[in-house]
Amino acid sequence: MSEAAGTSLSKETLGGTVAQFSMALIGFVGTIVFARWLGPSAFGGVYLLFALVKFADRPMNGWSLAAKKRVAESDALRPPAFGAQLLFDAGWVVIAGTVVFLAGDVLRDYTGLALAPLLLVCLLATESVYETIDSLVQGRGRISAATWVDTLRSVFTLPLQIGFVALLSTATVVGAAGMVYGLALASALVLPLAVVLVAARPAIPSRAFVRSLADYARYSIPSTLLGTTYDRLDVLLLGFLLVDGTSAVGWYEVAWKFTLPAVFVADMAGRGLMTTVSARNERVGGAAHDISNTLAYAGILAFPILFGSLALSNALVVTVYGPAYRNAAVLLVGLAAYRVVRAQSGPLLQAVNGFDRPDVAMRLSALAVGINLLLGVFLTLRFGPVGVVAATIVAESAVYLGALRFLRGELVGVEPVSRPMAAQVGASLVMFVVVSVAHASVPVASWTDLLSLVSLGGVVYVGILFAVSPGVRRTFTEAVRGSFSSP
Repeated sequence: MSEAAGTSLSKETLGGTVAQFSMALIGFVGTIVFARWLGPSAFGGVYLLFALVKFADRPMNGWSLAAKKRVAESDALRPPAFGAQLLFDAGWVVIAGTVVFLAGDVLRDYTGLALAPLLLVCLLATESVYETIDSLVQGRGRISAATWVDTLRSVFTLPLQIGFVALLSTATVVGAAGMVYGLALASALVLPLAVVLVAARPAIPSRAFVRSLADYARYSIPSTLLGTTYDRLDVLLLGFLLVDGTSAVGWYEVAWKFTLPAVFVADMAGRGLMTTVSARNERVGGAAHDISNTLAYAGILAFPILFGSLALSNALVVTVYGPAYRNAAVLLVGLAAYRVVRAQSGPLLQAVNGFDRPDVAMRLSALAVGINLLLGVFLTLRFGPVGVVAATIVAESAVYLGALRFLRGELVGVEPVSRPMAAQVGASLVMFVVVSVAHASVPVASWTDLLSLVSLGGVVYVGILFAVSPGVRRTFTEAVRGSFSSP
């Protein structure tokens, strides 16, 4: 028996979402500071490095998914899962580090960062290790606690990054490297807290247990690699296909950060969904209810962000980041549309993993990568950065349809469309009309004008949603009560 079986999805989702918003606010401030400070080219170079790190650490992440799955199944498996994860992390950092330094010249040329090999290994040994331990905390059902630790990491990250960039800013590329040093040190500082939250002493795993992890990881590792290839393929294609690739990456990352809150609820609920389905997969009816309820509210932020970006994309980008990032405005709308689809497909994939079917998730990820790569190359060469975003929307739609088809074949009662979802779309449409009319009367000339329009949109959306959707009111009330009640 696992404590994850008693996880309250609404409580953990609300707590995790609040933490995600806090983290995103800090990160958003950071992107504004560094995007203006470093310029699109150096700023984009750092994010090319971050994308490469996410490729290099996929075996660690995939193994952690296997360990998380076992932790969710039984509390007794927590010590050997913890021990197996630490051993795997240590071995992989050594292997990956050797390869990275052998490919040093290629990394330096691609990112524009003279210290790229050192920076990549530094992140593997800190940020990537932290993320694998954080995954074990989520396996206990402590989704909210794990996310608040990540928020604390963000609190440390921003001032550390500012300090390192200022200290090393004698050369642009060295100054940009300060962003990496700040993130690495912040990850190292919160790692002990994540270890405490695992609530187990690591133990040497038995051969049988390692084999059980390997059986799952042989699907979860390729799946996470494919998933990351898909998630970061846009950035890699822009850096590879376009002459001014690093600047295009800078524009893309600005739009990416703006739309990030769209998937906060979906991300938190999806993490909890994987855990609860794993712990309660014998409850067929209950699993279908959990999945349907998650889908009903997963887009509660994605829909208004899409319609809000349609109304204010240019004003948002230019006012916040400056005229150098004007080309990000059209990418903002495209990525907001992608987030709407991802808010639905993400939880569905987590549910697939919860049913112990990483093979299905892997095939869906492979399909997404194939579509995104073929369409992405063609459309990027034809239309520029907006082409790669269009390809991503098509690929994500295929993942959504594939995951939904699998789950509806396994369960009776999975409902992808619901009245709460319709209410969210309707409230977003009304918000769009109100904000568009107000924007026509009040041109954005300052931060004050922009904040007024954004606030107006938020008030209209939330007000209408609470007025017309009893389900939203009820779910919000249950989540708040759960957050203030005893665990």
